[in-house]
This record gives sequence, structure tokens and C-alpha cells, in this order.
Amino acid sequence: MHSDLIMKKIVVLPQLELNMESVLLVRWLVKPGDLVAVEQPILEVETQKAVTRVSCPYSGYVRRLCVAEGDTISEKTELCILTDMADEAFGDSSSVTAAVDRTRSEDSEMTGAVVDKSGGIKAAPAARKLARELGLELASVPGTGPGARVTVADVTNANCARKDAGPLEGTWKEVTPARAALIAQMNKSLAEIPQIHIARQLEVRPLLMKSDGITFTHRLTHAVALTLIKHPALRTICDRNRVKIEPVSVAIAMDTAQGLVAPALRNPHEMSLPQIVAATNDFRTRAAARTLKHDELVNAPFAISNLGSLDVDFFSAFVFHGQTAVLAVGRATAHEAGARKAWFNLAVDHRIVDGAEAARFLQTLQTEILKS
Repeated sequence: MHSDLIMKKIVVLPQLELNMESVLLVRWLVKPGDLVAVEQPILEVETQKAVTRVSCPYSGYVRRLCVAEGDTISEKTELCILTDMADEAFGDSSSVTAAVDRTRSEDSEMTGAVVDKSGGIKAAPAARKLARELGLELASVPGTGPGARVTVADVTNANCARKDAGPLEGTWKEVTPARAALIAQMNKSLAEIPQIHIARQLEVRPLLMKSDGITFTHRLTHAVALTLIKHPALRTICDRNRVKIEPVSVAIAMDTAQGLVAPALRNPHEMSLPQIVAATNDFRTRAAARTLKHDELVNAPFAISNLGSLDVDFFSAFVFHGQTAVLAVGRATAHEAGARKAWFNLAVDHRIVDGAEAARFLQTLQTEILKS
């Protein structure tokens, strides 16, 4: 017989995002008694950017769930306990915590609803999250789902009704968890990453041609990817006194109702323009639904932010942790002799990229754009 320490395997929440403060446990994918394999997804959590699945690092039988659906948890929180055998003693006879018992009713198993711990209100996880971000009390939202469950549509309708009544001026309101996490990332990035900006106007006529849904951003993404092949410094990441060159990827900043996300295209230099169109359209659809995958939001040193469609001529972006460079692109304007130019403002992590290398990157990018 092994010792209790050997038999028990404790699964903890890994780091899912840089500067991760906390996440919302949306749904368990396993229950006590289930046999799980290594790397099998066991739960879904909602991070600042997306809903993602957490995989189990061990194999074994699930003996206890340590946190409940709807809980806000942080890195290294104990998630569940496994043992090698289904009936091994592991120090506690209870198979499920009281918190999990409270949220696992027959109704929640059938409908995907959970019970809100603040007042026994049944609500879909996404609806409860949205209500918290909007500052709505679930008790004030009539539920139209099965068993009077509060749905996302119910929360949205209640929020619209509240807006119609007019804003409450002069009243302090907590920012949403997503915005709070973004503020923390901004402060940390600006405090710890020395950044410089290099800007110039580039001729962009080849990027303005439209065909089969191919836009300025799609063509620019391909040109940037080809440029990154020749300038590996701008896809090099820094970890204290170590640096590492990453494969070519381009993150594309997208505005959603929940905030800014930047999913990354991997190896876009090997993709055709129609493939880039299909991939970015898929990103936009899933970004709106908050179903982007964790690995689509990380390990992308280079990002593009294009505000030209909003009539912005020039702006500055800044580099977040995990990035090396961000290219801020303004709108195309007419110039002499039929030229169409736009401002390209490149922000770089100065620990890795010097000003001269950033300038050379823009020179090469101009060449790739004219070849488009």
C-alpha cells in the first residue's frame, strides 16, 4: 500500500495568460468517479480574452472537485484530487466539496445552468459573467430560459432597458474584471518594457485592391509575415537575460463588445490570401462569442493594429508583455502623382530591437507591399 501522499494527485490551475489575475470557472467536464487521461480537458474557464479548456496533467480517478462552477479562481488554485484506484483512501472520505454539491442539481445538469451563490438564482455561466461585468443584479433580471433560468439574452435586454432610462451621472462604478485585468497589464508593461516608436509613411496602393473579400488588413498581414522572415529580431522574445526567436506569426487586433483581443495567425507567409481571409473571419466570429482558444492568444511577438477604417491618420500603440513589436496603421490618404500613403508607427521592445533595425523593418515592409 502506498502512502497517502503518493496516492493523492492534486491538480492545480496553471498560468493561462501573462499577468493572469483570476479566471471564472464556467463548467466542469468531469465528475467524481470519472477516469481521466493525461492531457484530457477537465474544465472550462473564462479568462480576460476567451473561454478555454484546462487539461489534466495526470491520469487517474477523479475523487473530489475542489472548486465550483461560478467560482473565481487564480493560478495554483487546487482544482480537483485524483487517485490511481477508484476506491483508494486519500485522507478525506468526502467525494465532493459542499460548494460543488450546491451547484450540481439535476436542473443544472440538464440545462447547463448553475445556481448563483448570492441568492439561489439559476443562470447560464455566460449570463452571470455578463451581468457582473455590466453591474447588473441577477435578481433584477427576469429569466426566460428553462426553469426560469437567466440567459445571455435576458441580461442584454435588461441592460438595454437600463440604458434607455439614462446613465447615472456622478456615481462611482467598479470597472469590469476584464478591464481591471487589462489595466494591470498596461501598467506592468509600460513600467517594465522600454519602448521606442519609429514612424514613416508608406505607399499602400497595392493594399487597397479589393477582390473576393480580401481587404487592406489581409494583404498587409501577408506582407508583414514576409518581412518578419527577413527581420527575426522583431519576432524575438526576451526573458530576463535570455532571448528566443519565435516562428513567424502575426496577431491581429480586433475590437469586440468585451474589449480588445489579438488572435494570432501562425505562419501566414505560407498561407494564400483567401486562407488568411478565412482564418481572420473565423477569428472575428469566435472573438465575438468569446470562444477563442488560449493558444491562439499567446506566443505572438508581432501584432498589427489598424484604425484606418475609423478615419484615424496616426496613433501610437505600445508593447505588452509577451510581445516584441506592434504596428499601428492609419488610413490611406491621397498624395501627389496618384500616390496613396498611410502612416505606419512601429513600437518595439528596445531591449531587443534598436531603432535602426526597426527602421530597416519598415523599409523591407515597403518593398513587400509594393510587390503585393
